[in-house]
Amino acid sequence: MLAAVLAAAGLSLAWMYPTYYKLGGGFIGSGGGIIWTAFQIPLDPAGRTAAIRVNPITYGADLAGLSAMFGADSMTEFTGAAQMISRDTAKGTFMGYGVKQGNPPQICLIEVYTWTLKFTGPDSFVVNFTCDVYPGPANILGLPNADADGDGFPDPGVAPVSSFPGTGTAKRVPLP
Repeated sequence: MLAAVLAAAGLSLAWMYPTYYKLGGGFIGSGGGIIWTAFQIPLDPAGRTAAIRVNPITYGADLAGLSAMFGADSMTEFTGAAQMISRDTAKGTFMGYGVKQGNPPQICLIEVYTWTLKFTGPDSFVVNFTCDVYPGPANILGLPNADADGDGFPDPGVAPVSSFPGTGTAKRVPLP
């Protein structure tokens, strides 16, 4: 009888105090033909908001082909921000550039990722994203530059020339 009461009390506490995941830490992930590393840097003590830095390591053939089509031979790191929208889900945006190496490098395309991240455990998540691609000033397709004001962001009202969805998974790099 005591065991049943303790089990019921434990379930009541779990219902009353559900697990809230926090943004923060280093992750390694893959999906959409890409392998990446990422940092989530909390912007508040509760881990409800974070700055995001994503470093793509490998690219799938489709993304490499898209980049080459615009004249890019490499990608920059991506930067952005995230916010928890529920106890286990965050949403965010990050962006980066496809560049043609040189001195200085030339921006050929701008990639803007909007995404939703759902924690599947304290050290792992699934991410669903949409990537919008905009022509940069050095694109070789002759498309109008989506950043005519030169601030590094696509100009308001400019539509992406390509948009595609994707999904990936990531795991937190464990503490020693």
